[in-house]
Amino acid sequence: MSLPISYDATSKKVKLLDDVKLSENRDLESEVEQLNTLVKDYINTNSDVPGLPTPQAFTKNLSLMVKKMHASSTNLMRQKKFKDAAKQYSIALGLALARPKFENFQLTMSEVVICLMGRCDALMMEEDWLSAYQDAEILCQLAAAVADNHLRKGICELKLGNALDAKADFERGLCFKPGHEKLKEHLKIVERVIAEENGESPSEATE
Repeated sequence: MSLPISYDATSKKVKLLDDVKLSENRDLESEVEQLNTLVKDYINTNSDVPGLPTPQAFTKNLSLMVKKMHASSTNLMRQKKFKDAAKQYSIALGLALARPKFENFQLTMSEVVICLMGRCDALMMEEDWLSAYQDAEILCQLAAAVADNHLRKGICELKLGNALDAKADFERGLCFKPGHEKLKEHLKIVERVIAEENGESPSEATE
């Protein structure tokens, strides 16, 4: 069985046939996009076999741009321009994700996580809880051992009205860092919220 795709020799890209319904082939469309990205990065290496990804072999200019954009975003946070900061962090994130796929993935991950943390914090300050939650969810998958990521996610869950999920997030964060004061503080807060939802008194929640 052949796939409904064709190859354009001019652009050196694979594409879906014109009569393909995108709504029924989202997974294939995504795979084609990923394939085209890999081919593009491979061609740009100017080598039959891409070199091994090492910490020393990476696009330094790209990392410099990410750092500058991140610094600019952080400065906007200090000025309490949270909406603008979130946009700047998004640009920095886009730059980090634009790193060629044959380069060191660990470096990409590090830059992505740092940019996501910044954007998540900016969105939380803007009280855009759903968008912040989406970033926090990704952070908890990419950097689960960082307790602050579970704090971010838990706060978003609590603000979105999901107290039980928030409690689980705070408890999970405390597993990684038992002495985290903000996690302990928010765990007490969410326990009171759950108690009130269950018609219990605050004192009963702490027993």
